Amino acid sequence: MKEVIVHPLPRLRAEIRDVPIPVPADDEIVIKVVVAGSNVKGSLPDWSHITALNIAVNSGDDIAGVVYSLGSFVQNTGEFRVGDRVAAFHRMLTPGGAYAEYAVAPAHTTFIIPDNISFEEAATIPLVALTAAISLFRRQCLPPPWSPLPASAGPLPLVVYGASSALGTFAIKLARLSNIHPIIAICGASHDVVDGLLDFSRGDRIIDYRQGVEAMKTAVKDALAGLEARHALDAISSKGTWVPLAQMLHGSATSGPFQVSVVAGSNRYDDEGIPSSVELLYTYVGSGHYGSYKPSMPKQPADKDSVKFDVEFAYVFYRYLSRLLARGDFCGHPFEVIPGGLAGVEEGLNKLKNSEARGVKYVYRIR
Repeated sequence: MKEVIVHPLPRLRAEIRDVPIPVPADDEIVIKVVVAGSNVKGSLPDWSHITALNIAVNSGDDIAGVVYSLGSFVQNTGEFRVGDRVAAFHRMLTPGGAYAEYAVAPAHTTFIIPDNISFEEAATIPLVALTAAISLFRRQCLPPPWSPLPASAGPLPLVVYGASSALGTFAIKLARLSNIHPIIAICGASHDVVDGLLDFSRGDRIIDYRQGVEAMKTAVKDALAGLEARHALDAISSKGTWVPLAQMLHGSATSGPFQVSVVAGSNRYDDEGIPSSVELLYTYVGSGHYGSYKPSMPKQPADKDSVKFDVEFAYVFYRYLSRLLARGDFCGHPFEVIPGGLAGVEEGLNKLKNSEARGVKYVYRIR
């Protein structure tokens, strides 16, 4: 089969090479790739993380295709069959990535694609949706969509910075399914993608970050209309974006605790100006595969045992996600197909590196 190896230095380039079709481990599925997706995933874009590590690898992690072969344990479960339409989250930086004719993923991070969802749309979902879900429902312990907040509980504000990003929009979709409102969506010029996701009758609001930090803080306070906001997601996590976000939460209530989820593992999050009442929580989406963080990662949960169950959470989440997609209660992100199949991966990743993806995710049709 053909596979793309991404070389980050001295310039970003993609090498297509011939390799054997992967053989699945007991708990894995080999997928004949129809569409592969690229990610701008905060700390782990498909180009910047491998650049920081200076490694060449098949860095694709979002897979959409059909089941080719099953590991022995997966066969025994009877959950998947050869020929099933599936989407999956590949173990990051391991062999068998999405930029290939055949890819590998654990069964617990694989889900059935309903007939009403295209391969292209499905390829926009796996990694980012799980990142949003772990941030909100595991690290911050907000109610998940299958057990939403009762209407009698009253408002539960959530502030999302970078709301028009893929991570931001998925977080908003999941929060709405959990009956979390008001959602204060902070974004810039790409706010059109957010407009249709909010319920303005429940107090949801859009705030433009381009007005400046102090004006943004004032606008958030006005949008909350006296409510106390204790939960936020920084979907950008770059250049200190978490500092004013933490200050917004601290300023909305008389006392903590407050929680801000961040997604870039390259930061330490110990900046001056972060109120002591605000807890910053780093989301490592790989915990959905491994049930643990790497020792060097910042702002890890204090309860390591709880992280072990991120694996089980991922299993439940992806199966429920398939149900939501079939019902039309959830959808993927807007996408742009980069032409050329595997030969287009280099172009797509360079477009990501040049910050050309605005309101879309890049996908590659392999067959």
